[in-house]
Amino acid sequence: MNQELIDQIRKIVEQVLEARASTDAQAADEQKLLAIFGATQLELDEPIQQLRACTRDGWKITIILSDLATKVLNLEPIHAAFGEENVLQENGLTDIPAFVDLYQQIVLPVFSHPMAAKLALGLVDTPSTYLVYEALLSGKTVIAISDALNQDKTSEQINAIEVEYVNVLSELGVQLVPMIQIAESVNEKTNDASVSLDGPLMSASTISNLDANVRELVYAKQTIITPLAREHAKKRGIKLIPKR
Repeated sequence: MNQELIDQIRKIVEQVLEARASTDAQAADEQKLLAIFGATQLELDEPIQQLRACTRDGWKITIILSDLATKVLNLEPIHAAFGEENVLQENGLTDIPAFVDLYQQIVLPVFSHPMAAKLALGLVDTPSTYLVYEALLSGKTVIAISDALNQDKTSEQINAIEVEYVNVLSELGVQLVPMIQIAESVNEKTNDASVSLDGPLMSASTISNLDANVRELVYAKQTIITPLAREHAKKRGIKLIPKR
């Protein structure tokens, strides 16, 4: 094989490797958002508009429909907005851990009372609830829409129970926001952040009240850290760093 042919082959190989590296870098930088729709009586116009705003901001969105959602919701607006190829049914999922790893954030645009109760109680008996629960344990950002939870109730006892559920979900790291703030909340959580704590105590609630984009918490040397706070920080992927 002469030198000229060797040089041509080397040039082709280099071009292929450069193209592959560029593709891999683009895929790594791509912002990926997973939206899980459950069954609801709420109108879908607003959450669809909010998610479309996310696509205009550069997010690549995949939709998952719960089994009940496929039987209750009008799916045409969802298919039209995001394309049928990007809309999956939960019973068709085969590799849930891969979904947890692939997406930076998960949005629950129509967070229902049953899903809130199941997540708070750890009853992950469907692919959708299991996916969300695993994401929380992995420290992923989960944004849930609070509109349905804020509707008037006829029973004070039910209200009290749901307040307890919301507190548990907050401890797990769920970010509850109004429907009209979906796009704003998604974009706020994009960049990692570092925060400082000068107080004498770091508790589990300290960790749960941090923004979802926080990845480092710098604390004063005299600060007392509870074991549960360390556990919550580990679950959310937050590094605890003593102040120098």
